[in-house]
Amino acid sequence: MNTMNGAVRGGLAIGAIAVALGMVAAPAASAATPPKTIVKGDSGHGVWCVQRAVNNYYKTYYGKTGNVIAEDAQFGTGTADWVAWFQGRHGLSADSVVGKNTGHFVIIEDGYYGNYCKSYVPH
Repeated sequence: MNTMNGAVRGGLAIGAIAVALGMVAAPAASAATPPKTIVKGDSGHGVWCVQRAVNNYYKTYYGKTGNVIAEDAQFGTGTADWVAWFQGRHGLSADSVVGKNTGHFVIIEDGYYGNYCKSYVPH
C-alpha cells in the first residue's frame, strides 16, 4: 500500500506542472551579435536604443521633459544631428556614427533598457 498522502501527491503534481510550463514558456536564449556601426539610413531596434539613450540623457542632465528625437527606430537627419550632439557631450568625435565608443555610452545612458540594447548596439 502506498503511504504517500493526497496532499504530497498533489504538491508533486503541481511542481511537475510548474516545471513543464516553465520549460514551455521560457524564451529561447538569444546571442544576437550587435552590428559594427549604426548610421544614418539604418532602422530597427539599435536605432531605437540610440534614440532612447539620447532622449534619456537630455532629460536627465538638462531637466527637460519632452523627447528631442522621435523614438521611431528610423535613423534620419534629426537623429544624426542629436547623435553628434550626444557624442560631443561624451568627448567623442561628433561624426553621427554609432560605433563601439558611442554604443558604450548609449548602453550606459539608456538606463532601464541598457541590457536589452546590448544585443542591438555596438559596444
